[in-house]
Amino acid sequence: MSSDLAGVVGFLEGQKAKHAARFPSVRAETVLSFLGTTGRAGSWARVSIHRLVGVKPGAGASELEVSLDGELPTLPEPGDCLSVHLTRLAQFQGYQVKTRACGEEGAAALFEQGDGRLLVKGAQIYTVHHSPYTLRFFERIPFEEVRDLTGGLTHALVAVGPVANLSPRFVFHHEVKDGKLHLFHGDGLALKTYMNLRHNRQVTRLILDLDEFRGYALRGLVEEIPPGANPVAYEKVVAGFAAGNWSRPSRVFRFVVDAIEPAGPVGG
Repeated sequence: MSSDLAGVVGFLEGQKAKHAARFPSVRAETVLSFLGTTGRAGSWARVSIHRLVGVKPGAGASELEVSLDGELPTLPEPGDCLSVHLTRLAQFQGYQVKTRACGEEGAAALFEQGDGRLLVKGAQIYTVHHSPYTLRFFERIPFEEVRDLTGGLTHALVAVGPVANLSPRFVFHHEVKDGKLHLFHGDGLALKTYMNLRHNRQVTRLILDLDEFRGYALRGLVEEIPPGANPVAYEKVVAGFAAGNWSRPSRVFRFVVDAIEPAGPVGG
């Protein structure tokens, strides 16, 4: 086992107790991760971690501006959007704020940055849940609800890419096979993440210490597996959903890690 792989496995094991304390209603060994996907084959979600400064209403009824510490590590390309993930972890609630796609107006229509600050100009707000609830694609969420839920949050996650989406997924089982780390999770409904995976199986995944927002960014491929492909992993995911009082997962996925990088807030 390589030192990088051993470091991630040790980190996962060490986070189980810390995440269990944060999610007492999920009575199963698990670690929360954040799955970054895009809707274009061959592309990766470029994911970064930022300290949250604040939120304020945008120009339109569905728009929201998010102020963050730390500039983007990589700039959006034509067709990319920015997606800001804001979650109050203890309540399994949060929002994903998405910009328009980068077009003729250029990146200035999506964000402003300078002097170590980033202002994301969100065009649409989506609710985020850590369980398989039905979501609407064109939600209208009052600013006051976003302000109240995000008040007190210290950090936000940002994904950049075509139809970039960043969603939480509990890892209910992990194993090392043929020198690679495999992570297993489930989905209840075919929502935004699944739609992206139908077009592009390349995924960037964050595994973090949720006190410090430091850990690892993992890149690899996600594939749906049937029950017989790995019965032990499949049943652990099913049991994990039952432990969280959620419906049985309609799909179980395996994420095979190909690349490992340390992750932490931009700017230190």
